[in-house]
Amino acid sequence: MNMSVMPVRLVRTNPFCAALALGLLCCIPTWGQGNPTPSLQQLYLLAGTTSQHTPQSYPVVLYRVGKDRRLELVREVVRQSDGIRFVYAWGDAIFFLYPHDSVTSVSIVHTNEPTRADDVVFSSDGVTPSPSASAIVVPPGSAAALLIPWITNLADPANPPSRIAVTDAKVSSSSGGPGPRVQLDTWSDYAYLRSEGAPGGPNYVAALIGSAEGDNLAINFFGHTTVIDKLPPKLRRTNNEIVPSIVAASEEYLILCRQLTWEEVKAGKLGGAIELYVQDRTKDRWNTVQSESNSSTLRLFGPWLTTIVATWSPNHEVPNPGRENERPQEDATDRLPPVQILYRSFVGHNVLLPGILVLQNLNDGRKIRIETGQEDSEILRVEGDAVLYRVNDTIYQARIAGDKLQDTVVVVKDEDVPEVHWVFWGK
Repeated sequence: MNMSVMPVRLVRTNPFCAALALGLLCCIPTWGQGNPTPSLQQLYLLAGTTSQHTPQSYPVVLYRVGKDRRLELVREVVRQSDGIRFVYAWGDAIFFLYPHDSVTSVSIVHTNEPTRADDVVFSSDGVTPSPSASAIVVPPGSAAALLIPWITNLADPANPPSRIAVTDAKVSSSSGGPGPRVQLDTWSDYAYLRSEGAPGGPNYVAALIGSAEGDNLAINFFGHTTVIDKLPPKLRRTNNEIVPSIVAASEEYLILCRQLTWEEVKAGKLGGAIELYVQDRTKDRWNTVQSESNSSTLRLFGPWLTTIVATWSPNHEVPNPGRENERPQEDATDRLPPVQILYRSFVGHNVLLPGILVLQNLNDGRKIRIETGQEDSEILRVEGDAVLYRVNDTIYQARIAGDKLQDTVVVVKDEDVPEVHWVFWGK
């Protein structure tokens, strides 16, 4: 049993690889490529903060835009008492995972039917779920599913040493497909991995770390090895210390970067930018692009790779810009986390976040910078020509026009906006 390579490491972001007229706000316009006429649809917003490394858990809440640019409650997706460990989003499905001892729960938000509650609860008695090793897969002809590895402890306390057994559970986002909704031992489906990357905010994200199997990129979890694709030429047949980190994966693009070894980190070889290996899967062609700084948070929307610029430095101790605007401890509640403390504790320590967002088009090389001057900033969605981005408690929408943004308007400003990390248009 090969236990030397784990495919996933728990990080917020890989630090060495290192997210119209205002009167019509309930129906936000979208500018689609090839569709010059805006289509009016409802904008939905999901607020949630992961509780993997916080003593407090927080709810997941679905909103829409109401009057006076305020959030309007649609429904509570996950209760505050449950909280969430991780979030996985792809296509029409957003999975919220919250395992508790012998029961695992997955709440699914369907972007084409957001008001419908969909919770999958199944027993895992005697099994320890590994949420940090979970991933979305989309096998051909199937709906998106969440693949969750499991570790069963077979140890007998009276007869050490301990032994383990490993399996997985695949939870489909569709309740109407053939076969059971939860299937076991589906390791080969890792080949259909999909990942949009990491959202912003003080969240912990399960970042996938692959393994090099000859010329191939693979996922290796306790000896279960599944090939995903070819490695870029620069990473093939080099040495055993090459560890590829999977930044994002869609049907059109696969984005990797090389994980630095601990020896390189200790030697200070962090570099000034992340070199990304981008495969255009439709043309089977690799090239490299530079992502600004060495600790950026990256997220993929169609051909647009978005970046929250961040630089890791052991000597950075000055508070990042805009931290005074974030929710302090005295204003926090059971539903609203202390954003200021979470940034200082989990994100801002030794990480410079200058408040710079970047959109990079992988098709034509266009690059657009947004300077917010606020560390708590992120790009929430790029769809067609429409861009939605958040600056602390305010969400803006703008239109891409060449290599610039135009027609910027405030969409919503409210107290729970700092927890909004996923938005989508729906009916």
